[in-house]
Amino acid sequence: MELSVFIGLGLTLLSGTMMTCAIVPMKFARAWKWENIWLLYIGFGQVVFPLLLIRLTAPHAWGVFASAKPSAVAAAALFGLGWGIGNVLSGIGYTMLGVGLGLTIILGLTASLGSLIPLLVLYPERLASPAAVALYFGVVVMVAGLILCYHAGNLRQAQRSQHETSGGADLQSFGKGDLRTGVLICIASGILSSMLNLAFIFGDDIRTTGLRMGMSGIAAVNTLWLPIFLFGFVPTLVYCIYLFVRNGSWRAFAQPATAPNWFIGMLMGLLFVTGLSLYGIGSLRLGTMGPVLGFPVYTSAMVLSANAAGFLTGEWRGSPRSAYIYELLGILLLIGSIVVIAAGNGKIA
Repeated sequence: MELSVFIGLGLTLLSGTMMTCAIVPMKFARAWKWENIWLLYIGFGQVVFPLLLIRLTAPHAWGVFASAKPSAVAAAALFGLGWGIGNVLSGIGYTMLGVGLGLTIILGLTASLGSLIPLLVLYPERLASPAAVALYFGVVVMVAGLILCYHAGNLRQAQRSQHETSGGADLQSFGKGDLRTGVLICIASGILSSMLNLAFIFGDDIRTTGLRMGMSGIAAVNTLWLPIFLFGFVPTLVYCIYLFVRNGSWRAFAQPATAPNWFIGMLMGLLFVTGLSLYGIGSLRLGTMGPVLGFPVYTSAMVLSANAAGFLTGEWRGSPRSAYIYELLGILLLIGSIVVIAAGNGKIA
């Protein structure tokens, strides 16, 4: 295997880990409500830092948008909006189920639907091909993994309920919400989050237009990111404003004691945009092997690092051994399904 491929895989592995690390710091934003830290995270990650990145790498991006097909720009914006709604739901789901379980469910659905929907829309003649059958098998394995993870969450919740009834110590604020509601929210988030892949597919003329106009590969990808990010930010902005009005939580921004939370929000946004940028660079290094190697490595790194973070920060503390076993088996099945789905997707593309 060439050195470039090893470098690409390393960058892809690092990018998936950084994407998970972007979420974990929100647990430590003391005295702030969810809407305060989430708005900063998404605002810095999808607006402030991407605009700076465009300024540095693609200063002529606005000319690309004017030259690209209007349908491509509209697709990137509309699918980005749907992905943004999924982002809002994911933030709520992480709080209710914990980062490990919540992100595992969301990624499993995003990986499968992000591959199946383009297959149905772009390649209907290949629905019976061996590569498509691989995708179907991957989805079945993914569902089995999600069922095991759900059962693990059920065992965790039952143990916590017993602990709370017996007067145990206060539990972590993450991962202590209603399991069924949290799972439904994460399922909805996973479905909507798959629109990110659709934004890339149907908005790709933005990237190719940038390349024709002399942009580098990285600059062209960053240009495609911009409308997805900006329109993806809208649902977060609307929902957080609603919560600010309802809860009066906007006042927390001015409290001197919470100044470190501003740094936490900026750090989360920086990790987010850096992780995506590294994935773009890693994919370029992998070349035609990107769909086969890059995608499963990136997604598996997120699943593993999310669950590691969940365990380390106490989301599963006090759970019975059986919950750990079911969660581990579910994670292994999900990673296996991601590999199968990526392989099938690579053969179709």
